[in-house]
Amino acid sequence: MVHVGPRDRTNVAEVLYNLPHGRASILFAFIAGIGMSLLSARRGQMNAARIRLVWMALVLLPLGLVLQTLDHGIAVILHHYAVFYLFGILVMALPMRLLGMFAAVASVCGPLAYFAIGAQWPDFVGRETVAVGDRPVEIVGGLLLSGPYPLLTWSAALLWGMWAGRLDLRSARSQVGLLMVGVALAASVAIIAAFALHILGEPEGLGDWRQLLSDAPHSQMPLWMVGSIGAASAVTGAMLIIADHWHRLSGPLVALGQLAFSFYVAHLVALHFLKDILRRETVGEAMVSVIVVTGMAGLFAVIWRRNFARGPLEALLVLPFDRARQGRQ
Repeated sequence: MVHVGPRDRTNVAEVLYNLPHGRASILFAFIAGIGMSLLSARRGQMNAARIRLVWMALVLLPLGLVLQTLDHGIAVILHHYAVFYLFGILVMALPMRLLGMFAAVASVCGPLAYFAIGAQWPDFVGRETVAVGDRPVEIVGGLLLSGPYPLLTWSAALLWGMWAGRLDLRSARSQVGLLMVGVALAASVAIIAAFALHILGEPEGLGDWRQLLSDAPHSQMPLWMVGSIGAASAVTGAMLIIADHWHRLSGPLVALGQLAFSFYVAHLVALHFLKDILRRETVGEAMVSVIVVTGMAGLFAVIWRRNFARGPLEALLVLPFDRARQGRQ
């Protein structure tokens, strides 16, 4: 939806359509954090989890840098994932309480630091992302500080995901808690931002302190970060509840989620070659693209999962470990 439809918010339909904008990618990072906690949840598996994450980072970094060179008009997140995973290795052994404290600090201090950098060096920060051919120092700077998904601010979503991954996600209490707390956070932030900017006016430039009150998508500011993490928590809780109560109905979505990496790459390639067909200017036309592409992807995912244990690219992420396991048998 984010990549094929209008970005305007001139009517109710456009406002509703653009709800995922600036929140979908935070959901990616939040779920990545959950995945890291699940990967290291078994006793004695911490070192094995670290090795797996290093391998995943080694795969995703060059792949993301290459995919960024395609003509799809999207800021690819895969090479940023590589940095997220390496960061996760450093903190995954922290106790749950300390992890939560670290996440809370990152939610505020990361965006404040980003604001200070933008105010002092406005040409340094921005939505420009790095790709193959950029200098190593530019790639490192883009991934850590200045790109569309800088670790400086996005570590908060990752840390909160890791914290949520320590919960008993099978319990109704945890599921409802993620949903209710997430909705409360997202709604509160939206109200606070709208009220504050209505009274004080819109910010003018990166150095304007009113930026700190903005919840604009990808602004990297505290309210946007907290509100988007709340939305990610709410979606996660809602999906867990739906999957528990309507297992068969959610089956195609589960299958598609198990091939999420493959379809993320596939949709970048599709937009490179078919962007004039897929991208639409109105909500109605864009929804046709969304429904058709999602329906085809879900059908393919169901058929693939009936015949194969892993998705085409998902298999790459575990290739050395599956071979090592087969060698021991």
